Amino acid sequence: MTNTYSPIPELNLLAEFEGSVDDLYAAGFSLTPFGRDNSFLKDPELESRLILFAEANASGSLYALWRVDDRTDLATLPVAILGDEGGIHLVARDIREFLQFLASLEEEPCCDWGEPLGFRDGEPVPCRDEYLAWLDRHFGLAPLDDAYDSVEAALMELGKAFTTWIYQLIPDAVYSPCHELNLLREFEESLDADYAAGFGLAMEFGGYGYDEAPGNPELAESLVPFALANNGDALYVLWRIDDRTDMSTLPVAMLSSEGGAHLIARDVREFLQFLASLDGSEESPGREAYIGWLDRHFGLAPVDDPGTVVEAARAELGEQFAAWLAPRVGGA
Repeated sequence: MTNTYSPIPELNLLAEFEGSVDDLYAAGFSLTPFGRDNSFLKDPELESRLILFAEANASGSLYALWRVDDRTDLATLPVAILGDEGGIHLVARDIREFLQFLASLEEEPCCDWGEPLGFRDGEPVPCRDEYLAWLDRHFGLAPLDDAYDSVEAALMELGKAFTTWIYQLIPDAVYSPCHELNLLREFEESLDADYAAGFGLAMEFGGYGYDEAPGNPELAESLVPFALANNGDALYVLWRIDDRTDMSTLPVAMLSSEGGAHLIARDVREFLQFLASLDGSEESPGREAYIGWLDRHFGLAPVDDPGTVVEAARAELGEQFAAWLAPRVGGA
């Protein structure tokens, strides 16, 4: 490879380095022709917005630049991984952060539809020290404390835009069309403990979990389940109050297995505060970790009383919700 490998100086330098070593220097990684054919994506929008440039693991996953907009400096574009068996995830906010991500990998990355980015054992990386020296010499950069740090930074900064974009094209690529719930899914998968009393995200966004959805089709269409409540005796649902596209701004309600429904919060972020404010008993050993996550991602803290969240929702939307619900279930 030569210094004309790509229109990105950082990748041109990386191509020169790769040509100077005779073995792997980052887990599962090797450059491929920049902008190689991506017609296998079979969607004009995906083909125009994803620029392939490298192998990500031994089974054929790929790294691509995501054309989040029409900027001319391609080095500032986010980087995504496309799983060989499905899935697409952000891994870095730009090329230089991506180079740090590579330096930090202890295992090969892997992904699947709607699941958090994972890692698995791969081949040895004999030339890693040479790569670390190259990264420091050319950019003054060092490995991150954890490779996932760049993934989390990308999700925090660009996750909402990415979710909005990819969900319209491949709904299965993300857990849900709601960025906040996708982040919560990532957190829940990383924590081997309950973190909110009686709560757990549904395996499938929009799935009821009961044998049947509510008998009224309009009710089933307008109340979108996303989590278990009361240890499975009820569901948390998003109320499609209108046709807005940002589902994180929809009100949250609780739907019982008997069909009753009650408002809980005015939007998803307020609902996340509600969860953090539930009784921190022995049933929720991960509550402190959740509170830290909530602050780190959204700058939010528990409220003194979760009832205040419910009261605010009912004060603002209660009459409208009751009027909508009454003809469908015979009253709230």
